[in-house]
Amino acid sequence: MQSDKLFLGIDFGGNAVKVGLVDEAGNLSGKGSIPTRVLSDKASCRSFAAEIGDFVHGMGVYSSEVGGVGLAVPGIVADGVGQTPNVEVDWALFIECLQRQFPKLTIKVLNDANAAALGELWMGAGENAASALLVTLGTGVGSGFVVDGRVVSGGHGAAGEVGHMTVVPSGRPCKCGRAGCVEQYASARGVVQTYREWVASGRYGEAALELVPENDSDALTVCKAARAGDPCAIQAFKVMSDRLGFALAQVACVIDPQVILLGGGLSSGADVFLDDLKASFATYSLEACSQTDIRCASLLGDAGIYGAARYAMEERIRDGNERDWLDPDFGL
Repeated sequence: MQSDKLFLGIDFGGNAVKVGLVDEAGNLSGKGSIPTRVLSDKASCRSFAAEIGDFVHGMGVYSSEVGGVGLAVPGIVADGVGQTPNVEVDWALFIECLQRQFPKLTIKVLNDANAAALGELWMGAGENAASALLVTLGTGVGSGFVVDGRVVSGGHGAAGEVGHMTVVPSGRPCKCGRAGCVEQYASARGVVQTYREWVASGRYGEAALELVPENDSDALTVCKAARAGDPCAIQAFKVMSDRLGFALAQVACVIDPQVILLGGGLSSGADVFLDDLKASFATYSLEACSQTDIRCASLLGDAGIYGAARYAMEERIRDGNERDWLDPDFGL
């Protein structure tokens, strides 16, 4: 039987950490956001964990009323958190401090893109698909792959790291230590960098100077510039679409997902690049995969919260009397 517990989903992003309380029916009863900051010592980790605890208490919920905590992190997860190049966090220390806020609960950790994929499969755009690849386009590029209702994380926690596939040999250096990764061309930062390079080159005429990106990850301003007809912005998204389409075509050769979902903040600008991305994907794909449905995720910024919360509730909702939606034979 279902309980009346709420589950805390924490989605750790490059710019903000989103938190929310979700019940077992998938109702999001409250959410909040905390700016991401460096968490490298006990004082900063303890303070940040306390802010998350304050969010829960501010919703009128006692820690004892929380059924589980799911933590989605932007990097590799396998026997602890591995590389997280887009955030600077001492994960062992932070999780220890978070555990003190919720001492009776097990904190379950997963990759943020896997969390988003799980959330979309449960309550979003992928709920009718047997297999789905979700690609998050934000500060970085992540991805999660779900087959028959189960997240595929791989033997070393690196399954689905589409953002770190090499698409330009000897290309732009990446924080992962390699070069030419998808993330350097298809993330918000990558789009802004390409846009600035085109502007500096003068090759595509004058930029719309009133729409200059405010920072290195302000790709949505580049979206606005593209909509306004700025040739440099249009070219930046053509580069993004080509690089990402090539990478997704290679992934499709291996896993052949039924649907590819686009999430993350940059997906809100899909009107600028989605047609070009589909064309690029079809050009590079095997014919059998070339018509794979590519569409935007529907939970937007909440997907990671839903997925992290769902991941936390799995043990509780599985008992001897009910079949879980994650079971591939559910409903048969």
